[in-house]
Amino acid sequence: MAENKNESNGKKPSGKESWQDRKLKKVVRDDIDVISRKTLDQSDFITMLNTHDNVLHRLRMTMGRNKNITFEKAQEFIERSQQIREEINLLNAEMCELMEWDYTPPRGFSNPLEKTDEEENKVSKKKTPSTVSS
Repeated sequence: MAENKNESNGKKPSGKESWQDRKLKKVVRDDIDVISRKTLDQSDFITMLNTHDNVLHRLRMTMGRNKNITFEKAQEFIERSQQIREEINLLNAEMCELMEWDYTPPRGFSNPLEKTDEEENKVSKKKTPSTVSS
C-alpha cells in the first residue's frame, strides 16, 4: 500500500496533474512565455493580456466572415491595442526616468522619452546665444 502513496505527503496520486506539472509542460511550447509577477497589478495584467490575446486572435480570424465584424471595426480595435501598448511603454519610461533608472524598452519599441540627435541639436542651438558682428 505504501507504493501507491506519494512519499512526500502520504496521499494517493489522484491521476490528475498538479497545476505545476501542467505549467511545466506548457513552458516548452513555442507560443508560451514565462512571466514573473511581483505585484498584484502584474497578475491582473497577465489575466487581461491572456484574454486580450485570445480575443484579438478570434477577431482577426473572423473579421470579414462575420457581418458584425467589419474590417474597419477590426482595424479600429487593433489600432487601439497598439495605442495601449505605446501608453504602457511611455508609462514605464516615465517611471524609470523618475527613479533615475535607464529604461530599456521591449523589442520592437523605442524609449519615447529618448531624444533623437536632431532634437538635441535643435535644443542646443536654441540655448547657444547668437553672436552679432558690429
